Amino acid sequence: MNNEEIKEKENTAQTANETANAENDTENTSEANTEASDAKENDGSLVKDENKAPSRRKTLLGWGIYGAILVTIYITFHFFLMMARIPSESMEPTIMVHDWTIGDRNAYTSEAPQRGDIINFYQAEEDTIMVKRVIGLPGETVSFVNDHVYIDGEPLDESAYLADDVLTECDETFTVPEGCVFLLGDNREVSLDARYWENPYISYDDIKCEVKVIIPFHKFPWLQN
Repeated sequence: MNNEEIKEKENTAQTANETANAENDTENTSEANTEASDAKENDGSLVKDENKAPSRRKTLLGWGIYGAILVTIYITFHFFLMMARIPSESMEPTIMVHDWTIGDRNAYTSEAPQRGDIINFYQAEEDTIMVKRVIGLPGETVSFVNDHVYIDGEPLDESAYLADDVLTECDETFTVPEGCVFLLGDNREVSLDARYWENPYISYDDIKCEVKVIIPFHKFPWLQN
């Protein structure tokens, strides 16, 4: 074998080795890329899981706050306050049709109703909740002279809530029993009140609340339906 043949064989062997090394490098690079890709996917899933946890906590917190608000509203209006919508003209002009009232359910737990108070109460004959003004107190005699209200023989000053030309038509005299009140509506010409009930007196037990706030919805027609 001459020198040229020997050199040719050496070159061939060297080329084969280089090819093998290149293939090995390619395989190693591919494996490294695969491992890197797997690591990225794992990191991504961890980030997603970490992001989901605060989102769930925020959702639970939101529902908790919403539930607490509902419970607070229920307790407030079931035990402390009372809202009522006014369907009739009996208390005009003080309370107009479509107005709403907010009353204190505990106003009379430690004290008795006072003359002039506006109250919501249960009227058994009508089987409904009504709103009127307290006129006569326990033990008092309510009478009417020249279409004006008298208490124990003295004229009642109603100028704070009635115009001077308002007439209260009635021919009867009423003596208010203990633990009861005598009620009239401010709109005396149309009010169905103590003057016309079979039992003209309302027991303290049937008083639901004292009206504290009048919301004038009659001024906003688009809110009346």
